[in-house]
Amino acid sequence: MGVGITVRIGRAVPMFDTRINRWGTHSAKWDLLAAHLGEDALSLSVADMEFATCPAVSRAIEDACAGGIFGYTEVFDDFRQAAARWQERRHGWALDPGDVHFFPRIVQCVSALCSIVLPGSLGRSPRVVTLDPAYGPIIEVVERAGCELRRVPLDLSGEVPQIPKESFARAMEGADLLLWCSPHNPTGRVWNEGEMDMVASLALEGDVLVLSDDIHADFHRPGRNRYQPLAAIEPRLWESGRLIQCASPGKTFNSAGLEASAIAVRGELGERLEEAKRLMGLHNPNFFAIPATIAAWNLGEAWVDELRARIDANLCVAVDYLRRALPQARVVDPDGTYLVWVDARAYLASASSLNEAVAASRVAVSPGEDFGASYEGFFRINVALPERDLMRALERLCKAITALASDSADAHRRAVATTRKD
Repeated sequence: MGVGITVRIGRAVPMFDTRINRWGTHSAKWDLLAAHLGEDALSLSVADMEFATCPAVSRAIEDACAGGIFGYTEVFDDFRQAAARWQERRHGWALDPGDVHFFPRIVQCVSALCSIVLPGSLGRSPRVVTLDPAYGPIIEVVERAGCELRRVPLDLSGEVPQIPKESFARAMEGADLLLWCSPHNPTGRVWNEGEMDMVASLALEGDVLVLSDDIHADFHRPGRNRYQPLAAIEPRLWESGRLIQCASPGKTFNSAGLEASAIAVRGELGERLEEAKRLMGLHNPNFFAIPATIAAWNLGEAWVDELRARIDANLCVAVDYLRRALPQARVVDPDGTYLVWVDARAYLASASSLNEAVAASRVAVSPGEDFGASYEGFFRINVALPERDLMRALERLCKAITALASDSADAHRRAVATTRKD
């Protein structure tokens, strides 16, 4: 397979082996970010899946469409109850439906916090802590809001990304908000109870608000750290009203474009978020968002179990292939998500080198700089696509990266030889 590597193709699941043509659908992933690569491009970039969504979700949308009127909609208790039941069934957290608030996207909740809620209560720009690398769109709204951003780089030197406890503790001193993410994007790390104990203790000691972005919560892998909501592990933080626990069906059910998130928070902060949401003009949900989300969380469990099996199989073959094809790279084997984080600096001299490899392979990836300026030479891939397409993409990408690195090494040797002759 391009580099003399034998790859085992996992068990075929028909519903996850069908290729869907997304060209011409106004797709950010395809029509925007992959268009320059040509019609035979493959995309491992944006974190939406190449699988058709859960049939129960599609039926709910079809049923909603059948009426033929697409008027304003509102959020009622059935949405809140569906969110709470999913948390209890899947993650063992007994959430009061009354603590659930609707936002279209988690990033909009972060924007409301950083632009309106916290500046209004503090009388100044908030001090915000995040682990680094971090999800770019959330960091963007934090910076645009004028916040003081404190990035704490993860220790990526070993097999498993680690939080540097001392520098994290220093960053939390005098902070107002911690942006927490589990499973972590882009590394896929699912944090253990000891790490969450540390976070909760520092937050409580320093009176720091925590927003936990758990959009990939439903993807944890067999035999790894099992995802648990921070609120369930640290009820004292939840009961204090200093934890915003964020969930969404968007990643799990491949319904991100419908824009529906369940923001769980206790007490008065929830009302302040509701006020900020209206100030931002987010009055009514997308017409299809509520029925689709209710169907997902009430009827989609068996489908998610099948999906998780496919994702785990894809992660296994992707990590194995990358480690064999790029032996000098550091490839993080994730606990969760459907994402793989790769440190390819041994092969890629610069961002332009990655761009050249992408152009040569016609395979789109998410460049490391999308997650922080210091991650040039890194990239993130999305494995949520039919397995044969995944392997085609990896073969093409790794071949282009190694060829580019070889050409660069040859050019360097020629330059050295010429210098010596001179």
